[in-house]
Amino acid sequence: MLTLIGLGLRDGNDITLRGLDAVKRAAAVYIEGYTSLLQCSHQTLEAQLGRDVVKLTRDDVETGIDAVLTRAKTEDIAILVVGDVFGATTHTDLYLRAAQAGVHIEVVHNASVMNAIGIVGLELYRYGKTVSVPYWSPGFEPTSYLDGIRDNKALGLHTLCLLDIKADEGRFMSVSEGLALLLAAEERKRYGALAHDALVIGVARIGCADMIIQPGPLSDVANMDFGAPPHCIIIPGRLHQVEEDMLAHWMKTK
Repeated sequence: MLTLIGLGLRDGNDITLRGLDAVKRAAAVYIEGYTSLLQCSHQTLEAQLGRDVVKLTRDDVETGIDAVLTRAKTEDIAILVVGDVFGATTHTDLYLRAAQAGVHIEVVHNASVMNAIGIVGLELYRYGKTVSVPYWSPGFEPTSYLDGIRDNKALGLHTLCLLDIKADEGRFMSVSEGLALLLAAEERKRYGALAHDALVIGVARIGCADMIIQPGPLSDVANMDFGAPPHCIIIPGRLHQVEEDMLAHWMKTK
């Protein structure tokens, strides 16, 4: 059996009791760590769970997972995922490949940025399409994320911008870098979806004790130090009174 287990947003102590039980009974425990970032060291995670945990690289998951799936046909195998199991397309693909291989699968869910972002105070049902902001590189300078922001704003909806994580390279996009790319896309497309004085919200390490939530004009937020990753950005749509009150609360607590 293969058990896919969400770890939550912080460290091994965020695992659910059902997830911990699956870890304890597993013959082997793996962790996929390149689509998100755990807020503790690998050694700390192993100590918290009381198990050795094998790291899976991007290549391991995307092209080299067959050996793990073969083993899961006769043994209990656990794969840990930071956040929730289905927070990335990679994990959906893994689920499908396991099912196609005839492996029995169980899923243990947990918190992810997609629901924990509610602490900012913007109603979850008032978010539109979530967009990803990737690093630019020579020959690769996408701007489609601005289309999502424009379309959401036209409907009065908020936009959650997930910032690029390249864990295997030790690169984690900051709020400042993300906002610079949003402005670069706006300069090219001239949508009028974003300006230097636009209200934005920078978020860092959501779910952790040192979480930062900072609303403000884009030009101000872009110059703030949000500390260690992971970071994300929210572009608000139309706000109702309770949402405005929550943003005012975060402005006072900076």
